[in-house]
Amino acid sequence: MKRVRYLQYVSIFIVLSFIIVNLHVFAMTSTNYQINWDSVNSGGDEASTSTNYQLHDTVGEQATGISSSTNYSISAGYRVGDGEQAQLSFRIGTQEDATEVAYSAFNNAGLSVTVNSTSSFSVDDLIGVVENKGLSQIFAIGKILSIQGADVVVDQWDGSPGSLSASPSGGDDFVFRLNGNSINFGTLSSSSGKTSLTATRVTSDAQNGYTVYVSEDHDLRYTISDSIRGVTDGTVSLGSEEYGWRVFGSSATSTGSDYSFSTSTQAIQHSDTVAATEERVGLEYKISIDNNTPAGNYSHLVYYTVTANY
Repeated sequence: MKRVRYLQYVSIFIVLSFIIVNLHVFAMTSTNYQINWDSVNSGGDEASTSTNYQLHDTVGEQATGISSSTNYSISAGYRVGDGEQAQLSFRIGTQEDATEVAYSAFNNAGLSVTVNSTSSFSVDDLIGVVENKGLSQIFAIGKILSIQGADVVVDQWDGSPGSLSASPSGGDDFVFRLNGNSINFGTLSSSSGKTSLTATRVTSDAQNGYTVYVSEDHDLRYTISDSIRGVTDGTVSLGSEEYGWRVFGSSATSTGSDYSFSTSTQAIQHSDTVAATEERVGLEYKISIDNNTPAGNYSHLVYYTVTANY
């Protein structure tokens, strides 16, 4: 008879980290220098002062301020640049298992999914559609625009929506709300691998884009000597002691394999240009154990860090 080893409890806590604020948009650069804003004038001072006042002034400019058309806008003048800073918005949301609901139809082009119940979902929620839940699952993520009867309509699909079936076979196909901040794998056994999904959401007007990284505080462990090994062969496989992550999405990096978490940062999402609309990727946590994995309460912290590219 095959012996099955059970772990008592496995949990992961998600931490956000930012390296993003007060980033200037540079208009002109060379190898050694950069000019934020330039202006050709006949006078002015960076700091004219009196007993009670201080003035930053520029003399001689014409047609300054904000001008716009249907497709373009211009911020003209030296002082306009004083207030111009790149903005970078970053949010993540993790799969809430309590919101799990089966779905019967997925429409990639029509941006909708038909669910058995909409009671757990609201407009503006981020959702994950998971087909064949398990170590080989595929998924799509989107933000809810409207709920029309049993149909949930989203703004866009990301992840791997082109791989999902229009009519899933059923039994292991679910939709989840992605608004949590921790993962509870619960009890694991060598006969059943488990997964969880986290979605990133980035908008930015930084000219050179941004990069999102992931890292951990230490191994997923019960004690210092009892930890679950990180995946090394590119695939978390059932019956093997392996733990790792895989990312999907149009702006995802490090795609195509399962990777082990590390205390060093690893890029999971990247853009070289302005992210005017929300860009998302889905990171999939994957875990499996074998019959020799010691029982225990395993946990660690996972850090997500975003920074603008210089």
